Amino acid sequence: MKSLRQIHLYLGCVFTPLLIYFSISGAWQAFRFNDVPKGPAGENATMRIALRALSNPHRNSTMPGHDAKTSESISFSVVAALMALGMVFTSIIGVILAFRFSRRPLVVAMCLAAGLVIPVAFLLMAAN
Repeated sequence: MKSLRQIHLYLGCVFTPLLIYFSISGAWQAFRFNDVPKGPAGENATMRIALRALSNPHRNSTMPGHDAKTSESISFSVVAALMALGMVFTSIIGVILAFRFSRRPLVVAMCLAAGLVIPVAFLLMAAN
């Protein structure tokens, strides 16, 4: 179990910076803060332009200022896919560790269920 905790720790440390970046950039895109209004520069235009540039990796799999058809986009896609696999693996290990070391496995199961039910409920409410 000690080696499983170490793997979880190291993978978590490797993937956390990208996870935080994609989480934050996805959040500002969900509220469309990265949309730059057409016409004269409006209020907060500089911030929106910066957010739009920072959204490129999330939206186009490219670094800011690069074309989506370059080999860089393939490299970035590979990194993003590895991050996704690493996060899935790390999350599974985290769930195993949570059940293994929790004094209340029912609470762990309830939290996992809530993590599934709450987003699905919000999506269903938004669809109606």
